[in-house]
Amino acid sequence: PPEDIQAEPGTQQVEITWENPYICEDVALEYFRGFTVWRKENNNFVLDTCDPGLAGKGFKKLTSLPIQDIVSDRYNYLDEDVERGRTYCYRVQAEFARVSAAGIEYNWVEGLASDEVCVQLNRDIPLITNVSVINTDINNGEILIRWSKPDGDDLDTLLNPGPYTYELLRANGITDDKNDFQTIPGATFTSQYFALANDTIYNDTGLNTATRPYSYIVMFYTNGMADTIGYAAAASSVFLSIASTDEINNLSWEFDVPWDNSEYIVYRQNGLNNWDSIATTTEQFYSDQNLINGKEYCYYVESEGSYGIPRIVSPLFNESQEACGTPLDTIPPCPPLLEVFNICDEANGTDLVNCEAEENLVNSLVWKNPMDICEETDDVVSYNIYFSSIEGGEFELIETITSSQITEYQHKPDMGIAGCYAITAVDTFLNESKFSNIVCVDNCPIYNLPNVFTPNNDGANDLYIPFPYCFVDHVEMVIYNRWGEKVYETTDPDINWDGKNLKGEDLAEGVYYYKCTVFEQRVSGIVPSTELLSGFIQLIRGK
Repeated sequence: PPEDIQAEPGTQQVEITWENPYICEDVALEYFRGFTVWRKENNNFVLDTCDPGLAGKGFKKLTSLPIQDIVSDRYNYLDEDVERGRTYCYRVQAEFARVSAAGIEYNWVEGLASDEVCVQLNRDIPLITNVSVINTDINNGEILIRWSKPDGDDLDTLLNPGPYTYELLRANGITDDKNDFQTIPGATFTSQYFALANDTIYNDTGLNTATRPYSYIVMFYTNGMADTIGYAAAASSVFLSIASTDEINNLSWEFDVPWDNSEYIVYRQNGLNNWDSIATTTEQFYSDQNLINGKEYCYYVESEGSYGIPRIVSPLFNESQEACGTPLDTIPPCPPLLEVFNICDEANGTDLVNCEAEENLVNSLVWKNPMDICEETDDVVSYNIYFSSIEGGEFELIETITSSQITEYQHKPDMGIAGCYAITAVDTFLNESKFSNIVCVDNCPIYNLPNVFTPNNDGANDLYIPFPYCFVDHVEMVIYNRWGEKVYETTDPDINWDGKNLKGEDLAEGVYYYKCTVFEQRVSGIVPSTELLSGFIQLIRGK
């Protein structure tokens, strides 16, 4: 470990120095990289040579990179982030690392921590010790502010004669920006003699403590306010927030104070308008569970802290405002498990699909109630069914099933039976689950072309038409004679060729040939069939 650690306090800084040379700095291959300085206020750390390093042990690292600064032949670090009147404890440790050929440092190793050195800065200013809410109200709230007078030995009253004045300033919210503070009318206290400057308690009234925290500073003047010694570091009230969910109130609280809060007591109001202590925690969070949904519960939190400074009252207790929360079920059910069936599942061959029967063109949805498949779900009252006509499209709500016992539904899309479905479950408090598994079903297009027709105006088989066909949007149909000349073309899936050529003239009996691309209605959109249809047509005009 580094040796001979010393700390010298200044007005608003602490200078830390230690022995130079450091016994381990002359290691092989220049593995020594420098020192890191660590600080913990009022620390009770016990050095363990089997467990080097200070990270995670209540210390704050002050130097992000190792340092090797030397002043007056000693290693040196200046800590300027300090507050007057407080006690600070420091340790220093060495850092070692290998260095690659490219100059990259790796395999960092920490040396043993130095002995601890502690120092207290002069306490020539007041220290706020209480900012405690004593009445919660939106208009007539009240906060108790208490502060400790400066230490007479540190102030040097010969150099700083009276009269002595405290001036209390307040800011809305939690802040330490001095520009946010304004003097509280009537909260200025003056004494001719320092021994009598004991007015260090003030009740701040007429506040909105129900929805807002407040911060305070105390300015300190001597010589009849001609000289400003400084001001007590800002301290805020503890502000409690509650987030309610299913049978739970989650409590969290925030503050900014110059002392260390170590513990918090959570109080809950009982039915007799009394308050019971329900928990003690070191975290700024508590979850009150197993509550009754719909019932209001009220709380406040009491913080316990300390400056760790001799002759300053300890521990310090400060109360938050009272806050209430009503647990409600905000946790949605698990999603259902969905399956979808239609006529295409039953058709192994195209002749089994009857497109002309409207009752066949439906999708049958079947799902499982989340209460039967998910232990976390114990409340389902309805289902929402969503549909998209194409895969990847936007879902729209098409139906709400108002009974959790109904787990089937039939849907007939506007066109075909292709589409995608999802279903959600809804509980008593209208919490809606995530989508179930998304199920997309497709059409099973059919397009059969005959090989003979008789356009002789006898009312039977006069037009060349497909039969049967299903789920076809359009075609690209071209008919040729035996010499390869085009005699007819259409995009109409019904074709309706009457045996005439493109000029409207009757064609002779005989064999004609066709090529046909079929554009199918699919869940992915209108797409051409993978199979190009081709074949012959026998045109017969005789009776």
